[in-house]
Amino acid sequence: MRKWIIFFGVISLLTGLMSGCAKKEKAEAKKENVSVVKIHWVVGSAPTRKYEIAGFYKDPSSKGIVVEPDMRSDNPKAILSMIESGNPPDLFSIYSPADMLLYMEKEALLDLSPYMRRYKLDPGNFWTALKPYMQYKGKVYGFPSNCSPFVLFYNKKMFDESGILYPNKHWTWKDLLEAAKKLTKKDKKTGRYTQFGLLSEDPDMFIWQNGGWYYTKDGKKCIINSPEAKWAFRWYYDLRFTHNAMPTPSEVQSLSAHGGGDGSLNLFAAEKVAMFIQGRGMVRILRKNKILDWNIAPVPRGKHKVTKIVSRTYAIPRNCKHKYEAFKFLNYLIGPGQYIIVKSGDGIPSRISMCNSKEFLLDKDFPEEDRNKIYLDEMIYARAPEYSPYVSEIEANRIWQEEINLCWNKKQSPDETLNKIAARINKIIQQNLAKKKQK
Repeated sequence: MRKWIIFFGVISLLTGLMSGCAKKEKAEAKKENVSVVKIHWVVGSAPTRKYEIAGFYKDPSSKGIVVEPDMRSDNPKAILSMIESGNPPDLFSIYSPADMLLYMEKEALLDLSPYMRRYKLDPGNFWTALKPYMQYKGKVYGFPSNCSPFVLFYNKKMFDESGILYPNKHWTWKDLLEAAKKLTKKDKKTGRYTQFGLLSEDPDMFIWQNGGWYYTKDGKKCIINSPEAKWAFRWYYDLRFTHNAMPTPSEVQSLSAHGGGDGSLNLFAAEKVAMFIQGRGMVRILRKNKILDWNIAPVPRGKHKVTKIVSRTYAIPRNCKHKYEAFKFLNYLIGPGQYIIVKSGDGIPSRISMCNSKEFLLDKDFPEEDRNKIYLDEMIYARAPEYSPYVSEIEANRIWQEEINLCWNKKQSPDETLNKIAARINKIIQQNLAKKKQK
């Protein structure tokens, strides 16, 4: 941990001088009669942003370039408004394949193929599961700087106290359920649950593992009400309401109010749940608890071996003013800049060659995190979030949330919930298909 502090101490020193670095870039460019180009980078807020910029300024490719981060406008509505007004950012984040489609429908993104050839970037060096985040109709429009498959985080102390063997790659849903029930604790006096065996924030992975899908391959029908999806969703529902091995949304809030921290992500770190299915971004939170004894295992499998992937793509608008300079910065972010992100615990590298490096697999500053190869093994089975091109992600998510809340409040059954979600989404899909025919 001391080495980690030293590492960030050095980076912090660079960052403290970052404005000075920017001034130096301008001064040196002026001396060499090179014009200074300012890159408008729209990105989500994170402590690592300043380290990424400071690292770029030390890279030879940064000569004459100054990066100006904008962490207030990081949403599709604001970015599209900037693009359509003729004042686009030079580089910005896209957080889902559905959002990628949104930009492509507006023909807003720059085809990166010529830049890939110039910089000899091999798309085959990026994980196959990242294609929906990168490509549209066979062309590349964005590059992810990091990603993460979901794995099973587990509390070793809780397992030891309950006499349960640690999870392994052979675990099935049955093993997960049995362990979750044994690891759930209740206060005998108050009747309140003080510890839950498992937390998984959405049923996607279970539905996929049972052979279910949200949409048909062409996206023209929502099939979340298929028998396979219904069976998996009932199993997920029963974890909460039959076995009481996973907290309900109201119990998550209650645990947070009683020392579990802010929201579900902190419940595992606060030792309120024994197992948590989540991506590597969890590590940033877990490192704050110096005495927490945890590790990871592959997600237990159902009928099929599948896990979920989350990522973020950086893209360049077609009408931005500094395409070449923006790609120089992007090339740094998906190159050496990735190590700054993954060092912080936020995901794994998007490039396979960087994943197999000693900097990621065996980080000497975190010797206790000795199972990072599991993330790489799970990437083989990783799947990006589903979407349909005939219904907006905002509409689909709103419908899902409205119906799922009724289910969690026991106002409708799991089967009724999925039937209603499918019916409402399919109505919108049919309306949009009809409009498209008329055109």
